[in-house]
Amino acid sequence: MAIRFSFLQGFNNSVQDMQRLQQQTFETQAQIASGRRILAPSDDPVASAKIIQVNQELSRLDQYIDNADSVENRLNVAETQIEQVTTLLVRVRELTIQADALSVTQSDRQLIAKELDVRLEELLSIANTRDVNGEYIFAGYQGAEKPFEQMNGGGFVYNGDEGQRLVQVASSTEIPISDSGKRIFMDIDAVQTRVEAAGESGNSGTGVVTNSRVTNQGNYDANSYPDDYVIQFNSAGNQYDVYARTDILDGGLNTPLFSVANSGSPITIDANTTPQAVPTNLGWEITLDGIPADGDLFYVNSTQKQDVLTTIAKISEGMKSLGDSAVDQSAFDDLVAETLENLSAAEINMSEVKSEIGARQNTVDSVRSLHQQIELINNKVLSEIRDLDYAEALSRLSIETFTLEASQQSFVRISSLSLFNFLR
Repeated sequence: MAIRFSFLQGFNNSVQDMQRLQQQTFETQAQIASGRRILAPSDDPVASAKIIQVNQELSRLDQYIDNADSVENRLNVAETQIEQVTTLLVRVRELTIQADALSVTQSDRQLIAKELDVRLEELLSIANTRDVNGEYIFAGYQGAEKPFEQMNGGGFVYNGDEGQRLVQVASSTEIPISDSGKRIFMDIDAVQTRVEAAGESGNSGTGVVTNSRVTNQGNYDANSYPDDYVIQFNSAGNQYDVYARTDILDGGLNTPLFSVANSGSPITIDANTTPQAVPTNLGWEITLDGIPADGDLFYVNSTQKQDVLTTIAKISEGMKSLGDSAVDQSAFDDLVAETLENLSAAEINMSEVKSEIGARQNTVDSVRSLHQQIELINNKVLSEIRDLDYAEALSRLSIETFTLEASQQSFVRISSLSLFNFLR
């Protein structure tokens, strides 16, 4: 049986072939223009899925590298500040030794104390350093809270916490970008035991601790240390009771060690002058400003730590207040010896902190280098999957163009054929 092949069918087939060839040519031209072998997921579904996976990994690595850069900047700021503290402590040591020379008088020491006060302000400024984002770097988690303040009575208070903010620089690696100022500047081993005092956070009165100190070191070491104490005000602040901290049972207070009528603001609680109910002198005192309310609590804690700010403040005060008498000179010699030992402890602490920061910087460098190497490998894999082989594409385009042109020429000739051409 004969198969009929109509002119219209042949015409349509030729048009479809040309359209297909033209589409192939356009796709090849688009590949060459973009440099990509895969222009749509339908071109190669398996390769497209792999490209998405590799791109996600590259995006994750880029974020880790950005985090590492941010951590490095923050650590560089911290390292610079610690180096400045170390240099400052060296100068404080020089001034302390200079003030203890035999030829130096009280007037000379008072002049030296002026520079010490400037150095103290400089150290306080360093302790309150901010990063480029305005966050305090030595405040623990409390980056928005100014960590160090000087109280009216001359002491120093730390308002931050002991946490460390962490930034992830790898899937299983987090680097601290903040440090506790308490650990760096406050918790430094001291030569002498001492006391720290603070009010209960829930106090309703206006009483605040402005000073706490050991007034008799021998009595304090023998009769107080390492015990802690609680002071409770009664009758709208007109009387206070002093308890041993160990006497607090089940949230209540037992019999006080002694009770004293309050004489008004400022309030000096002297536990070295033996009250009637206490058989021994405790060797400490604290000073409060304001008016405590009925039931307000204040805590007196024993410690063998002394912040470096207080170390400088104490030697400066000694230079100003101690005279040229033999007794004062002996007291000043003791203060100088204590200060030099406390400065040594502070310098050792700064060295340890700097070593910790250096270890973090090394970790950042190592992790970032590893990420960059993995990025190179992933980019190579991505290029092999996605990028175009230009030589192959240009050769293919040449063939497709030639085929398309031949098809077009054939179509023109075939479409012009007619029986009328043979009837002439």
